Amino acid sequence: MDVIEMRRNRADLVTQARSLSAGEITDEVRGQFDALMAEIEALDADIARAERLQEAEVRSAHQQQAASNAPAVHRRRTPDTEEGVFCRWVRSGDVAAQRELAEFRASNDTTMNVTTPADGGYLVPTGHYNQIVERLRPQALHERLNVRAIPGSELTVNVPVDDESDTGEFVATSESGPFDRDAPAVNQKAMTLAMYTKKVDLTYQLLQGEDSGLMAFLARYVADGMAATLNKLLVTEALANGTAGLTFDAATAIGGAEIPELLYKLPARYAAGADVAWLMRRATEGYLRGLRDTSHFVFNPVLDQARGQGGSGAWLWEGLPLYSDDNMGALAASGKSVLIGNWAYMGMRLLPGLTLVRDDLSRAAYGEIILNYRFMAVFKVLQAIAFQYGTHPTA
Repeated sequence: MDVIEMRRNRADLVTQARSLSAGEITDEVRGQFDALMAEIEALDADIARAERLQEAEVRSAHQQQAASNAPAVHRRRTPDTEEGVFCRWVRSGDVAAQRELAEFRASNDTTMNVTTPADGGYLVPTGHYNQIVERLRPQALHERLNVRAIPGSELTVNVPVDDESDTGEFVATSESGPFDRDAPAVNQKAMTLAMYTKKVDLTYQLLQGEDSGLMAFLARYVADGMAATLNKLLVTEALANGTAGLTFDAATAIGGAEIPELLYKLPARYAAGADVAWLMRRATEGYLRGLRDTSHFVFNPVLDQARGQGGSGAWLWEGLPLYSDDNMGALAASGKSVLIGNWAYMGMRLLPGLTLVRDDLSRAAYGEIILNYRFMAVFKVLQAIAFQYGTHPTA
């Protein structure tokens, strides 16, 4: 079985697991879910081994080719690893290095495609991209909250959503009486991509070699910025188009009874499943953990460590995962400080992936090369009632 087929199988298993978690959770369902997660983990390990083998085969082929074509005069050059070739391409714009990067990419069938933008740019090489993604994952909320990925390649995608105000119950009908006429009300949400950019200036001196770990530093820098941007977009959308479920009694405080009250503002049909989670600032989390009545702490979160068994790996609060982000409102007048939501009803588009264009002309007179990173993204609340937040009064 090749890597592509393994990835397809993994996607099918994830779909099955999501379907199970969306229904009633019974002991039988838990067993089926755990079995699916075990298969997914086993496939992840198989995929990782297959990709390492592909990388080793490509490196071996490059080394053999380099040995057969070695010039008579020895010349120091970057080692033939993908990171080394990438550094050589960034430093010099070497066309041969660009071809080698394409070969590396062809040997690593990832979510990135083998394409070259019309402006002469180059998509982020797989190794650099993977470094960015791996650092992005622990920080980006959409990865942890299981936000719904919306497919489509157009600038704007219209997402159909249920717009029913009732639950669509059947109607008791008398003998020979007419059937109740009913049909679902459907609306749509327009999701239009917006472009986000970052320009990095690098001096010729800094690019002289990669021994300083420049490429790893760039990967961290870009990933941190990308995660911060995506988190801000997600939280802003949730608070702008969610539902103001509760107004707290105080402008700078929250009562212990108000948290369960906010939780139960979330309708029952949205309150079940693995995609329901809390979101607040870390400072707010600390404040709420410190609340206590005369005998004990009101809120005492426990860590859900059962990742392999479908756990979130997050703190559980009122039995639900809790995540923190400083884009949430503060414990202050008019602040939207606490949110509970079913994140399967938050749509996300991220296209065309992270793209990098190298510019060696604009700042050539200053001894600099410019790296232009860009991506396009949008978040959209698909059901406002699935996101309930608490707001502090103005005074």
